[in-house]
Amino acid sequence: MMKKHPGKKLRYFQYSIVAVVLWFGGVVRSNAQEITNRLQGYFKATSDTTLYSHFTFDGNGKVDIGGLGDGYYFQKGDSLILYPDKSMFKFLLNGDQLQGVSEWVDGGVWTLAKDTVIENKRTDPEAADRVAGLMNRYYEVTSKNKMALLGATDDGFAGEIKNLCDSGLSKACLDYAGLKIIENMGGLGALLGGKELLLNKDADPEVLALIEKALQLGDMEGYAVLGGYYSALQNQGKAKDVLEKGSELGCRRCVWAAFSLALEEEAQKAASNEKKAAPQKAVKGKR
Repeated sequence: MMKKHPGKKLRYFQYSIVAVVLWFGGVVRSNAQEITNRLQGYFKATSDTTLYSHFTFDGNGKVDIGGLGDGYYFQKGDSLILYPDKSMFKFLLNGDQLQGVSEWVDGGVWTLAKDTVIENKRTDPEAADRVAGLMNRYYEVTSKNKMALLGATDDGFAGEIKNLCDSGLSKACLDYAGLKIIENMGGLGALLGGKELLLNKDADPEVLALIEKALQLGDMEGYAVLGGYYSALQNQGKAKDVLEKGSELGCRRCVWAAFSLALEEEAQKAASNEKKAAPQKAVKGKR
């Protein structure tokens, strides 16, 4: 009769546990999706039917959107999320191709132009990927309520955006500033309902501090938001100065905003001249 060896059973049990742990660990690692913003290069549209001719990624979380303005991006696995402003574009990254799979880019294909040299601004990979992680959290929060950024009535949502700002996400700081501006004007209902806006000629210190924080984090989009804010307060002089400064520092949206502001000023001058000329014409007609 053979003797039983408890040691063998123990070793077998230990090996089984190790095998399960290793297998489970392998599954977890294989399913984990890396979150990063290291994508870099010039991606050109393969068709002229798309709205955006190209996307230029700087390897550090910022993207030039067809020369129209800058946006934010991060990659999770083979998915690429891009924020031009309040909207969102989603792509699948397949080798050297971006395939649009959301509104505004659906069906479009952009291919990496390897012969186009683009400056790589990824100087601190760890810090950059930390921002990518914050952008992923931003995506999760805003995806729950896509209209909330137009005027959040949910304190929980506004609190989440503020926490992201406090954690160092510049886009969240600018979004939270936007929420405060809408709140100061009487809320989204006042803006959409044609009600008289509660405009205070003095800038809100909290809004200014939020925009300043975004600027200190290196986000030049803060100049576009600040210029728009001063314009809403009817302080066109300050708005013009801010937008001009932003334009000089590379804020593409500031260039378009300054151009729009100049057109508006010209239109107002023309309207004012017409009003002045109208009484004179009436007097001449009576004679």
